Amino acid sequence: MLINVGVFLSLILLGFIFSFTPKGEIINKAITDNFELIAPVRQFIWKPWTLITYAFTHYGFLHLLFNMLTLFWFGTLVQEFIGSRKLLNIYIIGGLVSGLVYVAIYNLLALSPQLNNISPTILGASAAVYAVMFAAVALLPEYEFYLFGIILIKIRYIAWFFLILSFIVPSSGISHLGGALAGYSYIYLLRKGVDLGSPIESMADWWGSLWRPKPQMKIPQRKYSESTVASKGSNNASLDPNYFPDQDEVDAILDKIGKSGYESLTKEEKQKLYRASQKKD
Repeated sequence: MLINVGVFLSLILLGFIFSFTPKGEIINKAITDNFELIAPVRQFIWKPWTLITYAFTHYGFLHLLFNMLTLFWFGTLVQEFIGSRKLLNIYIIGGLVSGLVYVAIYNLLALSPQLNNISPTILGASAAVYAVMFAAVALLPEYEFYLFGIILIKIRYIAWFFLILSFIVPSSGISHLGGALAGYSYIYLLRKGVDLGSPIESMADWWGSLWRPKPQMKIPQRKYSESTVASKGSNNASLDPNYFPDQDEVDAILDKIGKSGYESLTKEEKQKLYRASQKKD
């Protein structure tokens, strides 16, 4: 929701700034052309990033408001049951699948120009929001909302009503259908043990790791005597006076200290470490 609002406000600000330049309209159009999804395949292949950006971009405030309210209502349910990371997976996969479906259908219809009356571009989070909406339906088909605070109605009826209604504008209907199929399929496959969002989560983890400082592991430096070791050790765990551990044993003990600290050593390991420190070349 923050990304959607941020992109919306940024485009308004850029539009305002460039409106004072001689070629302001051209620049603004160039900016928006790189956010909306362009369906003709010859243009789409040169702007593949729009498969992501279109799902976070809105031109109108009411369009943004309706999408964000719907995302909040249905997204809260999804997040409560399967977590925020899965919610993000559904949103992104819904946008991707819907975009690809739209591009495919548009170019198939282009083979028969008399049938192709859908828009060559799409823009907005609606498809991704429908993915979240139908993911909620798949999770909780019997869940009920108070519609407008008055009518108690199951969410599956609300979702299907708005999906069918969206086909009044064929472009919207096709886009929303792709998102709805993606969201429902995600939950269906998740119940089968298949998480389509695993690559997204792995990428998010990798990206997050780039910004997290890596902790430096320090090996504690301790001074200890044989009497100290003996006092902490057991009287029954003494070593042969002529025994000295070899280098492999010492390295293994030092590795253990590096990972878990000196106190993690056994009594015998502490004695071995002391004997190694007393060894003369």
